[in-house]
Amino acid sequence: MFVLFSLILACGGSAQEAVANAPATNVEKAASNAGAPAPGDAAKIAEALKLADAADGTEDKIAIKCAGCALAMDGSPDHAIEVEGTTLHLCSAMCKTEFTKDTPGNLAKLVD
Repeated sequence: MFVLFSLILACGGSAQEAVANAPATNVEKAASNAGAPAPGDAAKIAEALKLADAADGTEDKIAIKCAGCALAMDGSPDHAIEVEGTTLHLCSAMCKTEFTKDTPGNLAKLVD
């Protein structure tokens, strides 16, 4: 990346042009994939939220089993996110970070 900036600056370009024309990083690509679900996925997401909510035996719009770990372990309120009115407790900061990179896709995996 440094080489790219150097070449552009040496050829009379600006650093802003270099950043604007640079390829997207993996984080940026993941963030762009985290948008709204495809129309067919909305039903999967609703089903996944219902499944996550019921995993603890109580349907109360609070999922205390970690959706990032396929509901296999307990989550923590310290690492909670809200999705369509349901609070999901994830087990760790790392799990929360990874899960939120593609929340719709990760929820859909729960019912695939």
